[in-house]
Amino acid sequence: MTARVLVVDDIAPNARLLEARLLQEYYDVKTVTDSRETVEVAHVWQPDVILLDVLMPTMSGYEVCNALREGAATAHIPIVMITGLEKPAERAKGLRSGADEFLTKPVDYDLLLARLRGILRLKRLMDEWRVRGAAATALGLRVAQPSDVQNGQARVLIADDLAARTATIEACLHGAGLGVSVASDEAALLAQTTTGQFDLILISLSLLDGDPLRLVARCRARAETRETPLLLIAEPDERDLMIAALDLGANDCLVLPLDPDELLLRVNNQIQRKFYEDTLRDDVGSALRLAVIDPLTQLYNRRYLNSHLERLCEDTAVGGFGLFMIDLDHFKAINDHNGHAVGDKALQGVADILRQNLRPSDLIVRYGGEEFVVVIGGLSDEAAALVIAEKIRLTIAEMVVDRTIRVTASIGLTIADAAALHLSDAADNLLGRADLALYEAKRAGRNCVVAFGQVPGRVVSLQNGVRS
Repeated sequence: MTARVLVVDDIAPNARLLEARLLQEYYDVKTVTDSRETVEVAHVWQPDVILLDVLMPTMSGYEVCNALREGAATAHIPIVMITGLEKPAERAKGLRSGADEFLTKPVDYDLLLARLRGILRLKRLMDEWRVRGAAATALGLRVAQPSDVQNGQARVLIADDLAARTATIEACLHGAGLGVSVASDEAALLAQTTTGQFDLILISLSLLDGDPLRLVARCRARAETRETPLLLIAEPDERDLMIAALDLGANDCLVLPLDPDELLLRVNNQIQRKFYEDTLRDDVGSALRLAVIDPLTQLYNRRYLNSHLERLCEDTAVGGFGLFMIDLDHFKAINDHNGHAVGDKALQGVADILRQNLRPSDLIVRYGGEEFVVVIGGLSDEAAALVIAEKIRLTIAEMVVDRTIRVTASIGLTIADAAALHLSDAADNLLGRADLALYEAKRAGRNCVVAFGQVPGRVVSLQNGVRS
């Protein structure tokens, strides 16, 4: 897994030693020996992770970490602090300043590399969501930032069969206002995560009954827990288990003896990261929805229709479908005489009629302005299509908007049979056929239905998707 790693250490031999070890793993490495340069280098180079010494003369690692977290261009970069300080208070201080991990010297390179692999997996996932979030920003949505996310009433599941340790952890988490459940074995964990949702799972690597590595692997494989962060609880002599569990997808590891302050910091960091990811995913979903949904009628828009039609035309398993183009008659007069608010009500009313008279599997699109397009799957007979279109036309004609205003519609339709689907640019040609039939319905006096097969000549010439 190649990535950019920025090493920050004021002692040059230490920096070179760490650089050499990382280069052996094919990482792209840059070193900084003056901590004051760290923020600028990180801003320009945009590393995937920063390995940061704590004890430095110009700026301490804590100060550098705070400065990185305050910068918009560097706040998302994971930071691993490496130091000779071993006191729990120092680890807590590092985590509180924004570090993702706090490792002590001498460096255990196997453990460091395992932590790097896990951190980089998460970083790449978050980078992908951040890039997708640009779509939401482009559509005018305010995309969530980590500082926006509040933990709220998070739920934590503890997987441990040692009652005394479980009670201590449970009391600590309860005291912080977190909801806590306990699973004493794999079966209990699987059952609880099937029926309930959790924001964090703590897994003890000292399980007396069962295999903790298999438990980590199953959590990562199951849909219910795939996105749930996993925090390991390990004894100091369980180094190999820690490395294996991290490689299987665990997010973080807390080494005993238990320090309540460090436990809560690691728990809160993982929960907040999950909440941020969930919020960002929702923001991206909203952006994608806005990109393909018409906000007035809540129907799909023209962009979605184009891609949907192309997929249908390319799918050789499709046996045929009907394509209706519906245009409201004299709609400009409704807007001019009654106002756009009444016109909007008319459009919404027609959208409701289409939803009520068609199947959920049928595609209904606001094509633009007062035009709608309907795609009805499994429809290969023009006579049957005319019956459906006539029912829609009559229902629209019976609609009353704003107590007194009536609306009529002209409908042109075509059938996408095997011959039509084998044409080049089949989607554009089908739209052209329906548009030509609609034009004939307008020419015939409006408020009527015309099929492409009824159009004299039935010839469509397309230039850039427009009938000529």
